[in-house]
Parts: sequence; structure tokens; C-alpha cells
Amino acid sequence: MTTHRTATPTRPGGDEGGAHVVGAATARCPLASHVFEMAMAPVDVHVAQARRTTVTVLKHWSLPETPAEDAQVVVSELVSNAIIHGSGDVRLRLQHDDHELRIRVTDDNTAPARRRRARAASLGGRGLHLVACLSLRWGVADGGRTTYAVIPTLTEAPPCRPTTQSSTEPRC
Repeated sequence: MTTHRTATPTRPGGDEGGAHVVGAATARCPLASHVFEMAMAPVDVHVAQARRTTVTVLKHWSLPETPAEDAQVVVSELVSNAIIHGSGDVRLRLQHDDHELRIRVTDDNTAPARRRRARAASLGGRGLHLVACLSLRWGVADGGRTTYAVIPTLTEAPPCRPTTQSSTEPRC
């Protein structure tokens, strides 16, 4: 792992939020955004580290249990995909504001992540389906290098949400 930081971006009035080590207090402001970023070598053991770190960060941000559990699964799937199918270092970014948690996982591969139909006996191929079911929306950005998901952090969110993928893809 190379980078661990949380930050609050510029707030109204020009006050700059600084970078902090995880566990440090961040300013509480209604319009503040919490951000955490980390980079890791594409090694399998870093999937579990990314999950554990996500849990720690979301507890620090006081997110409710259900969206935090959903985020843990989404981070696990997106980081796993980046390690298996991507190239170069994997970067994870968590951002929480406006009752949403945005998860972004980036690597150097420009081939976009895509859902596929897994056969009943297949060991893999279900990760992005899980991401779609746990997210308000998900997709690909940065020319295919970033896969993102948005998770509602309000407890009354529906258990399964529509995807941003085509209507021919399986739905939750």
C-alpha cells in the first residue's frame, strides 16, 4: 500500500480542508465532503486490505451499517476486478457527501469493465452484477480506466436498484 489519506475539500468561505491520516478528526460541516484515497500494487492480498481499510474509514465517517456493508462488497469486487483484469497499480477512492458514497477504482487498463453472464457452474463472472444490485448506479469513466459505483447512505434506500447498463443485461 502506498497512500492513505482523508481530506475535506474547499468549503464555502474559502477554507481549505487538509489531508489527514485515517483516524484523525475531520471538520464537520454540512457541505463538507469526506475523501479517502489509497494506491496498492496489483496483488491478491490487497483485496482484503482494501476491504478492511474501507470498513475503518466508513466507521470513522459514521456511515450506517447497511451501506457500509454494501460498500465493503463493492470495494472487494471492484478491486478484485482491477487486480485480475487491469494493469499497473490499483487506486481506490472513497468520497462521501450529499447522502451518497462514491467508490472509484482505477488502474492503467483502458478496456472498460463489463458485466457478463456467468454459467451456473462458473466460479466467477458475478462481481459486476453484485455491484449493480448494491449501487444506485455504476459505470466506467476515464476512458475505461476507472470503474465507479454510487451507494446511497440513507437507510431507507431500496434493496435493489437499476443499473446504468443496457436493458438486455440481467437485472437484480
